[in-house]
Formats: sequence, C-alpha cells, structure tokens
Amino acid sequence: MQRSRYKEYPLHQSPFYCLISQGKLAKLLYITRTKLDELTRLDDLYIEKEKFNPRKKRLFFVQVPKGPLMKVLKRIKDLLSQIAMPSFIHSPAVRRSYITNAKAHINSHEVRSLDIKQYFASSQSWRVYSFFHKVMRCSPDVAGILTKLSTVNGHLPTGSPLSPILSYFAHISMWEAIHEQVRSAGCTLTVYMDDVTISGSSVPDKLIWQVKREFLRCGLRENRDKEKRYVGNKPRKITGVIVNDGKLKIPN
Repeated sequence: MQRSRYKEYPLHQSPFYCLISQGKLAKLLYITRTKLDELTRLDDLYIEKEKFNPRKKRLFFVQVPKGPLMKVLKRIKDLLSQIAMPSFIHSPAVRRSYITNAKAHINSHEVRSLDIKQYFASSQSWRVYSFFHKVMRCSPDVAGILTKLSTVNGHLPTGSPLSPILSYFAHISMWEAIHEQVRSAGCTLTVYMDDVTISGSSVPDKLIWQVKREFLRCGLRENRDKEKRYVGNKPRKITGVIVNDGKLKIPN
C-alpha cells in the first residue's frame, strides 16, 4: 500500500504553532532571512491578470503571486495541508474530493446547498492575521509577515495556491459553529471550498437561516442564485456529481 506523502497532525503540532522567530520562519520556508526581509518589504508581490470564463461568458481578474513568492506560498500551503481537517471539510483536504463530498449525502431525503459569493475576495487580511496570531499563537511580527505574503489589497488573492486552505483557516471558528448547528439539528454538513451542502431526513428553514447568519457575522454573503433544495427521490446535483436512487453519476 502506497503511503501518502502527507503526515497529518493536530493543529497544535504544526511547525507554525507558537512560532515567534523570524529566523526560524525563514528556515521553515526554505529561504534565507535576507530573502524573507526583501519579500516583506515589497509592495508588488502580486500581478493582476484578466481571464475569460467560458461557462459564464465573462471576464474576471485573478491576483497571481510573482515568481519568488510562488515557491514560498506553496511551502506554506504544504505545511498547512498537513493539519488534520474535520471530516466535514472535503476541500481543501487531503484524500477527499468533490466525489466524497457528494457521497456524504447519498441517502438523504432532503438536500440543501448554499454558495458563498466571492469567497476569497471576502476573506479579509485581518482574519488571516488573527488565525496566525490568535489560533496558531505566532508572535505579532511572524503573523504579520505571513499575512503580508499571503494576502493582497486586504484580502486573499484569487490566483494563489495558498488561498483555498487559508480561506478555511481564516474562518475556522465560523465553520466550527456551523458544524455544531447542523449536527445539533440531526443533519449532515459538507464543505467543498465555498460550496456548503446540508442534508438529512429534513433540513429546517431555521437551520439554513442560522448558517446564513454565520456567513454575515463573518462578512460573507451567500449567492442566492446558486441556492438549491432537493426533496424526495428526484436526482440532485452536488458539487458536479448527480446523486440518484442511491447512486453517484460522476462526470467524465
């Protein structure tokens, strides 16, 4: 059996936990202290690029980290990816996918899905700083450096390899609160990035309202156009997978 290259451990065993030395941070990121200082002083770490979305037939902008920074962000992402994720998180999480996300709801009578609008752009820099400083207990200067490298214009960039996993950690208390609300209602929760799915024998409107209230409390908004509700045996589409009669129909 092939072993995963990731060794998962609790959050408090992360090398970022209680990190208070800039020198140790540089060593952890595989760069010199001088290079770390240079990156921290730069104001143009990201470049904005225009892309075309063929499905929505519109242009959108992504903020992409420049060469030297890209390597550092991938290293931070690899380290954060080794922190064990809750079972309800399917992306970003190692060895889980849009298929495992859909499978969690395969036998539910009612399924409701919500989508967070502009998730990365709404994930503010101060929440990233708060995660590193208050949750990971990094010193203010180390937390400030990590925030500086991983955010742009006051939020998470859309073109960074680090943004998916950092978006979860930046809102970790929100996701924990939502999970507790869903669990208390006797329902099942899965999160696939900005796609939230709740299922059960029934999913009360009150529960959906509570989840939306958590979004608003954290400065996030749901995309009402993407909200869905399925009841009974009719086919339902969950993270791109069709669930019908207890079976999954996976796209090519």
